[in-house]
Amino acid sequence: MSSDYPFADGYNLAWDLTGFGGADEEIVESVSLSRDQFLAIRHLFALGDDPWMVAGEYRVAPGIWGRVRDAVPGARFQRDADYFLGARQALPDGRFWRPAPGAATPGPVPPP
Repeated sequence: MSSDYPFADGYNLAWDLTGFGGADEEIVESVSLSRDQFLAIRHLFALGDDPWMVAGEYRVAPGIWGRVRDAVPGARFQRDADYFLGARQALPDGRFWRPAPGAATPGPVPPP
C-alpha cells in the first residue's frame, strides 16, 4: 500500500449505494457498504483506472441488482429509481468526505 495516499487498497473508505427516484429525483434509498461487501461486487463495474471508485459515482445497472442485493443484505431496488455507487472517506468522527486523487485528507486517518 502506498504510504502517501491513505485510501490505497480501499482502506479508510466506505461505499454508498444511493437510489434516486420520483419527479424530484429524491433519495429513495441509501446503504453503506463495507470494504468486503464492495470487493464482492467490484468486478461487476468497469472501473478502469479507478479501482476503488474514489473518482466519482458509478451507475448500478438493473442487470446487476440481484448480485448486489446478494452481497449487500438490506439493499432494495425499486424499478423506477436510478442507483449509483461511490466511495467516501470513513472518518473516525463520522463525517463524510469523498476523496479526490491527490487530495489531502480533512482529518486524521486511522491505520489500516
